[in-house]
Amino acid sequence: MVLKDSCGRPLLNLRIAVTKKCNLNCSYCHGEGEENSAQNPENEMALKEISRIVKTAVSLGICRVKLTGGEPLMRKDITEIVKEISLVRGVKDLSMTTNGTLLAPLARDLHSNGLRRINISIPTLDEQEFRKLTGGNVEDALEGVAAAVEAGFRPVKLNMLILEGINDEAVPAMVEFASKTGAVLQLIELEPINMDSLYFSRWHPPHYK
Repeated sequence: MVLKDSCGRPLLNLRIAVTKKCNLNCSYCHGEGEENSAQNPENEMALKEISRIVKTAVSLGICRVKLTGGEPLMRKDITEIVKEISLVRGVKDLSMTTNGTLLAPLARDLHSNGLRRINISIPTLDEQEFRKLTGGNVEDALEGVAAAVEAGFRPVKLNMLILEGINDEAVPAMVEFASKTGAVLQLIELEPINMDSLYFSRWHPPHYK
């Protein structure tokens, strides 16, 4: 049996939110589209549960798995999760989306245990704007990008969410940064999911409306 979408195409991708916890507080976070995503942050799937889900998905034709959160690197057993999934026969691609601030000390181990691609969400290179938007330190994220490239992830993708009047003019600087580091820049559109309508209308670029 192979899962298919409404157009008859096989479903090949599976996203697993391994935690609801996050070390940042991004104003634009949509919680992976999950309503009340911040509730019960301690309620996480065990490693065996995640492994069982992946094996079941592979039996239905899934071959690509992406780990998300929250912030997946908040899991103390994230390396073990990566290793367990990478050993499942039939998984051809294992990737992760992260804010990158916790990545630097973990990048090499994650790669050696089977993680091959990584997306790092980074809205700006400006220290003050980054702190306003996320509550975090941009240097931690930049160290994460450098560590990912050095560890051998291919590709390292930078997800830059565009907010009108905040970071839209910083795109050239991010293009240059991506070019210098060997990363791939992806410009992300703000989505009206799990956010106040006033926030969306204020920061969503008008040519996308």
